[in-house]
This record gives sequence, C-alpha cells and structure tokens, in this order.
Amino acid sequence: MAMTDFRFIIERGPQYRILAGEEALLDSVSEGADPMLRFVIFDPQAILLGYHQSAEQEINLERAKLKGWHIGRRPTGGGTIMMGPGQLGWEIYADSSMLGGSPESAMRKSADAVISTLSKYGVSANFRPKNDVEVQGRKISGLGAFSVGKHISVTGTILVDFDVEEMIETLKLSTEKMKDKVSKAFKDRLTWLGRELGEQVDMEDVIAKAKEAFQQSLGVELEEGYYTEKEKESISELELKYKSHEWVFGLRKSLEGENVRRGEIKLPGGLFRAEVKMAGKGLIESVLITGDFFVEPRRSIYDLEARLKWTRVEDVRSEMLDWFKGVKIIGVDQDKLIEFIEGLVR
Repeated sequence: MAMTDFRFIIERGPQYRILAGEEALLDSVSEGADPMLRFVIFDPQAILLGYHQSAEQEINLERAKLKGWHIGRRPTGGGTIMMGPGQLGWEIYADSSMLGGSPESAMRKSADAVISTLSKYGVSANFRPKNDVEVQGRKISGLGAFSVGKHISVTGTILVDFDVEEMIETLKLSTEKMKDKVSKAFKDRLTWLGRELGEQVDMEDVIAKAKEAFQQSLGVELEEGYYTEKEKESISELELKYKSHEWVFGLRKSLEGENVRRGEIKLPGGLFRAEVKMAGKGLIESVLITGDFFVEPRRSIYDLEARLKWTRVEDVRSEMLDWFKGVKIIGVDQDKLIEFIEGLVR
C-alpha cells in the first residue's frame, strides 16, 4: 500500500462492537497498521455519551430502557449523541501529519469532506468551530478527535434521517446549554439531509457520495479493506469493556452524601459540570468534573480531580494553573474555568 492509500471498511452492528473498534483501530494504526477510513452504522439504536460525561446527568435512563436502546460511552470527548440506522458515522485513523498535525486541523479537514458530501446533494454547509458542520445555522454533523502519540482518530456523523422528538424525550437537556428555550427552539438547532431535501434519502447513496468526498478532501486513495487478525482479536477483547456497566455508568458517577455543591458553566469549548464535596470549612474532599468538552491528554480531567482532592480552597488556583501547563482544551479560557471551580468551593 502506498503512503496515500487508506483502507476503507463499512461496519454495521451494536454500539459496543463499533466503539471497541474505535479504540482498537487507533492503537493498531499507531503501531504501524495502514491508515483507515471506516463508515459505521449503529444497529440497534444507541445513545452514546462523550468520554467525560455522566450517564445519569445526560440521559433519561428509564425512557431509554423502555425503548430498548443501547447506551454506550465513546473513547472521545464531546456531547451525547443518538446513533442508529438513519445516521452515518465515519472515522479516520491516521498519522496526524496527514490531517494537518493538530486535532483542530484534523477536524477541519474532515469537516470539509462532510461539507463536500452534502454539496453533492445541492445542500450548502459550513464548519462551525469547535466541532460542528451546519446548514443555515442548524447542526447536521458533529466531530470528535482522540489521539495516541502522533496518531489521531477523527470521528463524526452525517445525519441522514433523525427524530428530534425522540431525542428531546430521551436526553436530559441542560437548562444552561439550552438557555431555557422551548423544544421548538431546540429543533431549530438540528437538521438532517432528508429534511433539507424534503424526501427520504437512500443510505447506500449517501455512503457512495461520502466515500468519494472523503477521498477527494483527504487527498488519498481508498481501497476496499479488511481488519488484520490482530485488530479482530483486539476488537473482540475490547467489546467486553464497552459492554460493561462500569465503563458506561461507573466512570463518571455523581458524588454522594452531604456537603456536595454542584454547578455548571458553558464556555466556547463546551459545557462543564462540577460537583465538589467539602470535608469541612476550606478543605475539599473530592471533585467530579463532567461535560461535553475535548481535552488532551484525554485522562487529564482525572488528574485534575486527583490534584484537587484534599486541597485547601486557597490552593485551588495554583493547583489548576499548574495543571493547565500540561493540557490542551480547545475553546476554554483557563481563568474562567478556575473562577468557576473557586466559586463552588468558597
């Protein structure tokens, strides 16, 4: 395979298999396997949390259970999304230098492929930082990025068909994020290809057009591909993790007990929710920070929570300033985030 050749694979299946693939394939490419573009269709319907989100904060769990929908947690940051047979997921696994060298440039280059796909239907779209593609102000695609060393995975969606009512009923929509808008206003923030064209769209046709658009935008040749034996084994093993209750529900569990303070703040880089349990006057016992933001390295939020555990209130700023030296959060002013946490613990 030449350097500009990417494997091309289409995967249709349950959320735990697809998400296990997201982790396994990035690891595989970072270890020398050929780069890949993978299209995915989630079947059955699934609600997918971002890596830093809490299931109980984001999802009406009883409603989801009633519908028989799967609930999963992605290995990437970002917000909760619904994925099913009417939504096309796409994933790129490559050396980040092939995509501009940074998560921002990689998402921008990938967004160009989505914009090009939509243009083939006569639909004009644009990229809206940090990670959306919009049609006349309405989101039709969201993107996320996740890296291992110098290799990156960029994942995203194209909403071919969508049921906004189902989303409103099943997700716990944040008042901060929604600014108290009614459901109608929320519907005005989303659109899908069928809605724009006024007719049902054939998924196979979207796949064909998207494949061509990604090939052109990325400047690569796509060859019908396959998983290596090692990738198959890794995906099979990782399915157990992505199926597990601990991964989906246990990672970001709300703090319990007395003296827990809660708050949220919307910054350009995403919504941050924080829970702080105080041990007494001026001393923090534990902290939980959740939300739909993107941070590199991905586990940095755990490091911040560990830093703030058993910290004196007056030391919060210095601890957080030191933490910020080693991380990158797109669209987040460090002073605003620090002031938000300080406001909760004072």
